[in-house]
Amino acid sequence: MNFQNNRYTLKFADSSDNEGICEIFESGSFSGGISVQYLRGKTPYESFSADGDINRIMVVKDNSTGRTVAVGGAVVRYEYVNGIKEKCAYLTGLKIHPDYRRKLSFIAKAYSFLREGISDCPFCYTTVLDDNREAVSLFEKKHKNMPVYKYLGHYTTYCFHGGKGIIPVEIDNTDGFEEVMKKYFSEMSLVPCDTDYEGFGKKKFYSYRENGEIKACCFIGNQQSTKQYKMCSYGGIYKLVSKLPTKLFGYPEFPRPDSIINHGVVSYLYVKDNDPKLCSDFLRSAAKETDFSLLIWGGFDNNPLCDAMNRLKTVHYGSRLYSVVWDEENDITGVIGMEAALL
Repeated sequence: MNFQNNRYTLKFADSSDNEGICEIFESGSFSGGISVQYLRGKTPYESFSADGDINRIMVVKDNSTGRTVAVGGAVVRYEYVNGIKEKCAYLTGLKIHPDYRRKLSFIAKAYSFLREGISDCPFCYTTVLDDNREAVSLFEKKHKNMPVYKYLGHYTTYCFHGGKGIIPVEIDNTDGFEEVMKKYFSEMSLVPCDTDYEGFGKKKFYSYRENGEIKACCFIGNQQSTKQYKMCSYGGIYKLVSKLPTKLFGYPEFPRPDSIINHGVVSYLYVKDNDPKLCSDFLRSAAKETDFSLLIWGGFDNNPLCDAMNRLKTVHYGSRLYSVVWDEENDITGVIGMEAALL
């Protein structure tokens, strides 16, 4: 699809667009006191594909130079919604190369184009960092040529470590997890039905048991082959804190600027009866068994395990969750169990 007097082309991406998408990702960073570049390696097209069943990522090309100037779209995967397996589309953030910001006017065309590609998904949603005030302002005002962004609540991503052998942890004994999946995770909303998406990374299963019964469990994965976080700089109070020996106080060690963070991602975290002490003891014991500098877990504000994270010493950042309503609204209700690994 061409626009702006045929200067630009909008299309669904393929693997030939990897280099151009890389350039865009490498040109941006998170805002706030901790500035981080969120990267998807040298093959971002394959990285998006790893997060679901279908990749519906779009790119905008400058026809005069062949340069990729914008990227965004959706990843489609089956997730539980209100206890039922549904086809869902997670809309990724739109990224525009700094050289082209405020020069492109293609939003209406992009939404129409994307809608055709995910028309079989009854549920669409997205997240936006709290600090991305421009996007928040855009989404929370109704626009003629955009779907409605319905604010559902707040999502917190926790970064922690504090590894310590408090309780015995088994590794890669998944006996009983299928039952946990059936009775616990399938009753939540926005939980991926497939635990084996490549985007979760190369993972191990950690569990704590009593008399053979799982009392707490999770996967911890190394997803650095498909996603990386590059520490750029620190500002404000974090500039001082980053120079302190935070690991001695139970906090994650602050990575050096210009380094790739050695992170692991926690997914499918289950703790019987949402016991906060057990959750804290289990995560610290599991963390001790890993080689990561820090671990990441995310929880929506109605997830009772968020309370348990307050027992850990964490660095965290917040996002806003929106249901994206195109034509007919389908409510997303109940406890939301989005996995930070696939966002």
